[in-house]
Order: sequence, then C-alpha cells, then structure tokens
Amino acid sequence: MRKILVFAALVLALGLVSAMTVCSANAWIESASWLGSFYSWGRDDYYGTSVYGYKENSTAMLLLEVENHLATLMNVSEITVGFDWNTNYTTTLGPVALKAGETRFFTTTFTVPNTTVASNLYLHGYTVYVKHVNSTGGLVGTMTYTGGRLFAVYSKDQADARELSKIISGISPPDGFNSTAANLSWAKANNETTIANTLYKQGDFTGAKEHYGKALDYLDQAFTVEQATTGGVQDAQLKMAEAQARSFDAMANYFNGLSNMWVLIGVAAVLFAIGYIIRGLGVLRKSPVVAT
Repeated sequence: MRKILVFAALVLALGLVSAMTVCSANAWIESASWLGSFYSWGRDDYYGTSVYGYKENSTAMLLLEVENHLATLMNVSEITVGFDWNTNYTTTLGPVALKAGETRFFTTTFTVPNTTVASNLYLHGYTVYVKHVNSTGGLVGTMTYTGGRLFAVYSKDQADARELSKIISGISPPDGFNSTAANLSWAKANNETTIANTLYKQGDFTGAKEHYGKALDYLDQAFTVEQATTGGVQDAQLKMAEAQARSFDAMANYFNGLSNMWVLIGVAAVLFAIGYIIRGLGVLRKSPVVAT
C-alpha cells in the first residue's frame, strides 16, 4: 500500500513540475519559499527526499516574490495556496499596486491541519494563485506557481523522532572513552539508533521515537560513567604525581646539601695541606747549620 502511495505521489510531483514548466512562461511569480518549517535541513529518510516538514497544527508561512512584467500598473489583490488535501488558504490584500518592472515580496500564512486531514504517509503538492485586478477591482488574470519542493505534514511522534535523531547525530565523545562501562553504553546507544533509523524508514514513528529515546539515555549514561570513573582515576594520578614531585624535590635538596658538605670538606682539606706545608717550611728554618 505504501509503495502505491509513494508511486502516486511521484506521479503527482511529475505532473506538478510539468504544470510549472507550462505556466512559467506567462507567470509573474518569480519564486516561492517556505519559512519557519520544523524540518528543512536535509533529506528525510522516510520520504526519500528533501522536504519542507511542518508539525500538524503549526503555522506555515509562504514567501512569494512577484514581479510585474507588464508595461502597465498591476494590482495584486489575493494570494491563494491550494493543497492536494482539497483545501485552499487565501490571503486578501489591499490590493497592492506594482509599477511596471517592480518586484515585491508577499507572505501568506495558514494553520497546518492534523494528519487525519493531511496524511503524513506521503508528500503533498501545492499550487499558488495570485490574482491581478484592474483599478475598479475587476479580475484581469491569475498567476500560478507550482511548488518544486513538496510539503510534509509531521505527526507529533514523527516530529519528536526527527528531533531526537538530530540531537543524537550531534553527540560524539571528544577523544573516545577510557572507561569500559562507558564504551559499552555508547555501543548500546549505537544499536538503539540503528533500530530507530530502520523503524523511521518503515513509517513506524512511534517505535522510532521510543528507540531514539533509549539511545539518548545510553549516551547520557556513557558520559556519566566516564566522568565518575575516569575522573576519579585522574584525581588519584594527579595526587600521585604531586607526591612524586615532592619526593623529587626533597631528594634534590638532600643531594644539594651533600654537595655543599663535600665542598666544605674539600676546602678544609686544602687548608689543612697548606698549613702542613707552612709548618714544614718553619721547621726547615730552625734547623742548625753544621760547620765543616
């Protein structure tokens, strides 16, 4: 069933892209960008492509760039965004006058329905309609724009799973763990993340959320154990190093004292030798001279 839905979504996407190609030659809508989406930083593995993902019951905002290609004044009176869940969201304007060649930006907002109205099992196509009226309010024409990047409505569990996955992907040990228990917790976290990724791809968002939560708990345990065990070992090693430093200092002082003592002994020996020599010279002077 899911494959059928995905195939239908792809067919719809190709049709929308074709419609955009046909209409773009006469369209005055230069670009359309979704703002404030919950998920828009990359590929969603369930849908298999990059999406603008909004939580159900959140506010979606579309930014439109409109340029007047006419040689005369153009009055923009209304912007409508129509989705494939059979709902149109309309914003009524002043109207707003655009001079020939002038470009302006417009925004339109609406509340995203829950997934019972806009299913989260497949992506949604949308088309933008911008009405152009004359000075008396009569309709001159309608500009159209078909979105090239499709719209996703996330259930609460799906959004929570995506958020937990993002948090986990940003966590890593600085240089690995020294504690065996911490490494074990880290391995368990990796296993839970792998299970969660698989469940998310299969569309089991509740199960994915549960296993992402377990993975995050194991990561917390890993850092807690590492701090408790490795931190204690490091404190003991620091104290041992300080004790060794004090021991080396005492030994240095001891040998320094010995060095000074041997210097004094050497000086005393030299003085003793000098005294002995002087005494010998004195004895020689006192010896009588024998006449021959």
